[in-house]
Amino acid sequence: MTNTRGHIASNDDKVEISTDLIVQGRDVLKELDELRDYVLLLPRDMKLEEKYPELKDAYNSYMELYKGLQIARKMMEVE
Repeated sequence: MTNTRGHIASNDDKVEISTDLIVQGRDVLKELDELRDYVLLLPRDMKLEEKYPELKDAYNSYMELYKGLQIARKMMEVE
């Protein structure tokens, strides 16, 4: 394991960790980021779209926005 020379500081109402947080081999921040990304992706409901056609347009707009967010995230990683 590599020492990143990070530190942990705390006061009455918060704890700050200025290094990677690995718990039992799992990168906690990476997993939280992945969960955030997955939560943004809503499932498509074809039965509801048949009943309410405006949902199809709304879902398509949502997916375009989601794709734009994914592209922006990838661009930030490229630096």
